Parts: sequence; structure tokens; C-alpha cells
Amino acid sequence: MKNIISITNVLGIFVISCCFQCPVYAQIQTETNTQLLLDSSQPTVLITGSNRGIGFAFVQHYSKNGWNVIATCRNPNKADDLQLLMKNSTNIFIEEMDVTDFEEINTLAQKYQGYPIDVLVNNAGILGNVPKQSFGNLDYDLFQTVMAVNAFGPLKVAEAFADSVAISNQKKIVTMTSGLGSFAIMGNFDRFFFYKMSKSAINMGVLTMNASLKSKGIIAALISPGMVDTKLLDESGYQGRNKISPEESVAGLVKIIAEISLDTMKKTRGRPTNFDEVIQIGRASCRERV
Repeated sequence: MKNIISITNVLGIFVISCCFQCPVYAQIQTETNTQLLLDSSQPTVLITGSNRGIGFAFVQHYSKNGWNVIATCRNPNKADDLQLLMKNSTNIFIEEMDVTDFEEINTLAQKYQGYPIDVLVNNAGILGNVPKQSFGNLDYDLFQTVMAVNAFGPLKVAEAFADSVAISNQKKIVTMTSGLGSFAIMGNFDRFFFYKMSKSAINMGVLTMNASLKSKGIIAALISPGMVDTKLLDESGYQGRNKISPEESVAGLVKIIAEISLDTMKKTRGRPTNFDEVIQIGRASCRERV
């Protein structure tokens, strides 16, 4: 009798152990009626512009660390590196989403409705044709395009996915910005009209968003990647020596994202934080850290 009780207890412990250790998967229906199995025991991140550069480095980092990664980009069929990464992973889910296509954004948000997204990373962005951003030669059609991608897009994505972020554990929306959008840092710099204006616009948008989302418990924050060796930096004509790789930038950015809280937001007062944890507050005091 004692032996039977002992065996029963062992089995009971084994069963309980399985209940805690085995992942629970959430099923998300796709347009082709296949099902995506997201591990509900792990946090989830959604990243825009994930097919290259900083966005791709974000996907690599979060997937390697066990997160469910919803990797969005405008044309997944041409995202060869991202597709290869997904084939070698079980936690990457590629989705088509153009941040300037509001119908596409709404459709994807509807697909993931009711599923918690812990961190939303608004990463997609463009510089735009540089010669067409010079005073006297301003191309206002280009202006609309740059604003659509860099300012309107992140705001719309945040608005569409806010309910999914609100039901998560971490409740964070982070948006990539640039020192070029700062009055204090770049106010007298005479290039990149549209890019600079778009980043200034999204800076104010995120500050206002943070105030608007407090009732949902969501924190909206600005982060800046530094001088990252990407296609965008190449297009700018930058020739400086202090370039860093996307992986180096993301290593710092994910640490900042992990540490974002109401306390850190009070310290930064909503100002962008660089990948190296320096708060963007102008030339005189730009070394203040989080």
C-alpha cells in the first residue's frame, strides 16, 4: 500500500510538473486557413520594417531569446534574409504590412485581436531622396511620402494595436526616432527637411500618445538607434567614423526597452533615449543617462 501511494505521489508531481513546463499555444487563423501557434507562456513583440537593418536585428535578438516575434514588412516575398531566419526558427511569424496602408494595418490588427502583444516596436522609416529635400528644390510629393511612413504610420500602427498591447504583461509601445528631429541638437542644420520634420512630428505624437494611453496602462516611449550602418545612413551621405552595426545598436536598445517603466519615463520626461542610454536633451547636457 505504501508503495502504491509513493508511486501515485510521484506521478502526481510529474503531471503537475508537465502542466507548468509545457507551453500553451494560442492559435491565430491566417488568410490561408493555416494556424500560427504562438507560445502563450512567452512574451510577444511586433516589429515593423523587420526585413533589414535595425528591424532585422530586432527580430534576430528577440527570437533568439525565446520571444514570439511578429515580423512585419511591406513585401515579405522579397525579404529573403527574414524568410531564411523564419525557416530556422519556430517563433517568428512574418506578416505583410505597409505602414502607409491603413486598411492593411487594420486587417492585421483584427487578426491578432485578443492576443497580447507585450512590446510594439515602430521601426519602419525612410530618409527620402536627399537632393529633393533642399530649400528651393523641395518636392512636396516626397514630403507626403516621408511623413506617411515616419509620422502617420507609427501613430496608426500604435492606435490599431493598442488593445492588444493593453492586455499584455509589459504594455510598451516604442518608436524609433533620431537626433535629427531635435530642435536643440539639429535646429541649425540645413539638410533633410522632410526627414527632420517627420521625426519632430512623431516625437510630439509619441509624447501625446503616452498621455492618451495612461488609462490603459500603456507606456509609449521614444528610442534612438545611434549612427547605424544601414541603407538609410548610406543614403544620407554620412562619412563619419563612429558608425555602429545594427546588432550593436539593438543590443543597447533592447536593454532600454526592458528597463522602460513609469520611473524611467519620469526621469526622461518623454525625451528620446539613445542606444547607449544617453538621453537626447541637447548639446550642453546630452550625456545625462537613464
